[in-house]
Amino acid sequence: MPAQFNIHAADQASVVRLQHDLSLPRFIAATLVARGVKTVEGAQTFLHPSLERDWLNPYDIPGIAEVADALEEALRARKHVVVFGDFDLDGISATTVLTRGLRALGGFATPFIPLRFEEGYGLTKAAYERLKKLDPDFIVTVDCGISCKNEVAAIVADGIPVAVTDHHEAADLVPEGVPVADPKLDPACESSILAGVGVALKLVQILGARMGYPHLWRSYTDFATLGTVADLMPMRGENRALVADGLAHMNTKPRPCIAALVGVTGASDKPLTATNLSFSLIPRLNAAGRMGDAQLALDLLMSDSFDEACALAEQLEAVNDQRRAIEAELSEIAKERAAETYHGQRALVVAGEGWHEGVKGIVASRLVNAYGVPSLLFTIDGDEARGSGRSVGSVNLFAAVESTSDLLTRFGGHEAAVGVTLPTKNLPAFAERLCAYMDQLPEDAFHPMVEVDTCVELGELTLETVAMLDALAPFGQENPQPMFLARNVTLTNCRAVGASKNHFSCTLSDGRSAVNGIMFHCGYIDMLLYNDSVVDAAFTVQIDEWRGRRSVKAMLETLAPARCCGALEACLNPEAQAFFADLYAESDEELCAKADRDEHERGEDEDADRLTQRKASRARWEALAQRDPDALEESIVRAIIGRKELHPSQRAILDRLRAGQSTLAVMATGRGKSLTFQVFAALRALTHHEASLFVYPLRALIADQVFHLTAALEDFGLVCAVLTGESLPEERDRIYAGLADGSVDIVLTTPEYLTCHVDEIAACKRIGFVVVDEAHHIGLAKAGQRVAYTQLGMAIARLGTPVVLAVTATAPDEVASGIDSTLPLDESVIDETARDNLRLDDQRNIKNRDDYLARLVATGEKTVVYVNSREQSVALARTLRRRVPQMAPLIGFYNAALTRRERRRIEELFRNDDLMVLVATSAFGEGVDIPNIRHVVLYHMPFNEVEFNQMSGRAGRDGQPATVHLLYGRGDMALNQRILADMTPDHDVMAQVYRQLRALQRQTPGDYFCIENDDLAAQASDDVHAVTPRSAACGVAVFRELGLIDTRMSHQAGRTVRWIRVNEGAAKVELTDSVRYREGLDERDVFEAFRDWAMRCDTQGLIVRVSHPIVPRHWRGGR
Repeated sequence: MPAQFNIHAADQASVVRLQHDLSLPRFIAATLVARGVKTVEGAQTFLHPSLERDWLNPYDIPGIAEVADALEEALRARKHVVVFGDFDLDGISATTVLTRGLRALGGFATPFIPLRFEEGYGLTKAAYERLKKLDPDFIVTVDCGISCKNEVAAIVADGIPVAVTDHHEAADLVPEGVPVADPKLDPACESSILAGVGVALKLVQILGARMGYPHLWRSYTDFATLGTVADLMPMRGENRALVADGLAHMNTKPRPCIAALVGVTGASDKPLTATNLSFSLIPRLNAAGRMGDAQLALDLLMSDSFDEACALAEQLEAVNDQRRAIEAELSEIAKERAAETYHGQRALVVAGEGWHEGVKGIVASRLVNAYGVPSLLFTIDGDEARGSGRSVGSVNLFAAVESTSDLLTRFGGHEAAVGVTLPTKNLPAFAERLCAYMDQLPEDAFHPMVEVDTCVELGELTLETVAMLDALAPFGQENPQPMFLARNVTLTNCRAVGASKNHFSCTLSDGRSAVNGIMFHCGYIDMLLYNDSVVDAAFTVQIDEWRGRRSVKAMLETLAPARCCGALEACLNPEAQAFFADLYAESDEELCAKADRDEHERGEDEDADRLTQRKASRARWEALAQRDPDALEESIVRAIIGRKELHPSQRAILDRLRAGQSTLAVMATGRGKSLTFQVFAALRALTHHEASLFVYPLRALIADQVFHLTAALEDFGLVCAVLTGESLPEERDRIYAGLADGSVDIVLTTPEYLTCHVDEIAACKRIGFVVVDEAHHIGLAKAGQRVAYTQLGMAIARLGTPVVLAVTATAPDEVASGIDSTLPLDESVIDETARDNLRLDDQRNIKNRDDYLARLVATGEKTVVYVNSREQSVALARTLRRRVPQMAPLIGFYNAALTRRERRRIEELFRNDDLMVLVATSAFGEGVDIPNIRHVVLYHMPFNEVEFNQMSGRAGRDGQPATVHLLYGRGDMALNQRILADMTPDHDVMAQVYRQLRALQRQTPGDYFCIENDDLAAQASDDVHAVTPRSAACGVAVFRELGLIDTRMSHQAGRTVRWIRVNEGAAKVELTDSVRYREGLDERDVFEAFRDWAMRCDTQGLIVRVSHPIVPRHWRGGR
């Protein structure tokens, strides 16, 4: 059944104050404030109820002095007083209290409870006729009589004095001429919250004080507690103090009747609370009255003999069993009748002959739970039908019934529950008009409104903190058990339990913490068992004990699964929705192979057109470069970052570079280091026709960079290219030629490739600018990592005298000195600006990161989730759309397999908030300037510190608060190692691949043969080493680079086919002679070092790495 939540507001300053001054858990402090307890003094009063402080003057109750006068006179005159009560527990306990009190004061008192079905409620004529046989001298009512004006008059006329005590609302039938005590006779009376037994207790207090026993009333607070809780009285003020005292009495020194009753419940090992009274003692004591005769319950409460009380308790248990059996039987009959009657209408009316009067309301409540609409259950007795109804949500059932009053004999009740009597013949018309009334109400009115004290994190609910909830007890009306709401949690371990399999058991999980939960009599259990989306869970909480183990248990009130939001979809960009609908319609395999297919499907005419456009564009910008270089710089900056201004450090770097000064730049990740060298490279290309060389530590970073760099600079007619060990021989030759003839402007490479092939690059004589990105690797190389970095200085010298820019966020003194001694630097720009807007949420090794991520995504804030493969980006995006359906239209994915057009379109949608959640690989990195990302999630462990910094640096570039969430764990270490080992396998695996290639060559001597990576991997695998397709592809690339094989490509039926020939006479080589292989080994070494830091570094160290540059303190650039 869909639910609505009303979350009570709580002033945060007051919450913090109570939390601090009283050492309370946050959720308890928030509950107190939400309930109006906002000061420390008020909280201390609330948390320590006291009869001495809170119990009001009994004489405040209107008329009670007169009643006491009459009773005192009767006591002193030894008159026979009959205490006339009611058949519910309030009436029974009130009868018990006053009878015991009068007897303790030496009076002659007899208790009397009318028969429910034969005599009815109050001082009816039938009840009086039976009472007269007791030969009373005086009658005093408890918990009834306030509306018995005529009945009291008749009794008085019969010669018997009457006094009335009650707590119900006074109407125009208040008895006259007799003493009447009822707190509701005076609207200003604060004791109006008392139950009937509370009024009776006040009367005993007055009489005891007058007759020398001022504390007698304190011995009856246990009975008063039963009636107060059973009658659902407000649990505040003096009621709260009364019940707290009565529970203490029952738990420390229970009288025989209470002990006997606890014994039959089987819960004698647990303390009694106001909460468990409601499903242990109270239903049993009420059972007698429900079944027609409350005498058995009265006899039990009046007994002081343990043996007698035990016998009576056993009889009462049998009556309660009978009541439950009748209730169960009637429930099944009513459900069958409801199934025949219900056809989707908004009210349910069922009726049957001879149905038991005492359980109608309970069964009506069961129908409400099952159908989610107001339900009324009628017992037909000849020409009359008597019914009981229960409502749902905010539907005012009393008003609905009142609208049919012309059909009714009588009715009463309130908004949530009604009693109705009408002629049997009017039932069809009543049902029809009731449904017509309901049809006029809004849909939301039928959804349950759950009052929530505060939202909680599951991690707050520990054994220690939940135990502290007892301080808020006793619970009841106006102080119910605190209702908490856990938003967007996941249901796990779901199952139907109980004899009828109608109770729902589950575990609530937010990824970090889990709490077991149970929902009794769940009306939508089938839906929950197969629910896959996050839910909002409303519950009370308690400590459960089973076989000596204690745990926190959520007593579920309702579970609201997330659903797709039609209103949201109607507000979204339809073009954007159509774009992603088409993407998600493709299979994962198609989505992860799109980029390659897109490249092959480009036509020659398209390439020719683009070449012509690029040349024309370049000519325009070169003309501007000659006229106004500053204007050109501004245009390039605007093309990359929009209309934002350069910050001072960026300006300083560009000024030094334009002055021809080689520079070391140190600034935090996300401060825009890349912008400076991209702008300067474009300037050099357009003003001096020079080429630039960008040296990156990793091939994966180069692949991501070249896409965004090309996209940013292609409007200027500039061309970017990549040279790494993965580049094919023909690609290398084409780029070398482009450098020579001026058609290639920027080359992205690795230190391994540059140091090995510097002469080929230098041959163009156009390299005027060299960038060493993540230059701190030079300092690390001194310790034996990435030896190629130590050779960069010599390689750059072979290029001529280019301007050099070394950039990093990590340059302590020793690293800065290493960079300075390796590279020809003139100046430095040290930017110590920290990104203090970033927060780190360290959830490494989290129990269930999918649950945690679903909850985060459900907040609706702009989020990037980084994963380590194309396949994962698509799969996780699909999972999130399923688990967080309310956000599904706003969840996308991004990886290098998407076509250029698709990647640019996704960036645009994410920038414009048409997408709010993006699951991405590292391809979504530098070059994508989207400042308002509030959350960055590292779902998998990055492969190196560069990725770690780049990904984390995506968050909060607008300077507003943002969070980096670390969800990776130890399992990712092995996963990443496998991925890297597949991409650059060990010597033994490479040898297997080469042996298989030679075996295939022997089958086609001297000729080329065709084999796909999948087939090569399968054929090369043995029992010791399994070869993957990626390892096979690496082997082919490395062997080709080393001259061991030749390859050529052909296109057949729209697909690319690779042909291989093994060069049998090739000279002996080492695998490490291959740049491709050496780059891969270095990447594996980099990960080995990074993984230890990524798992062992403390949270503070991680946040410093993300948000602060590490700058040299005792070193200065310049020579």
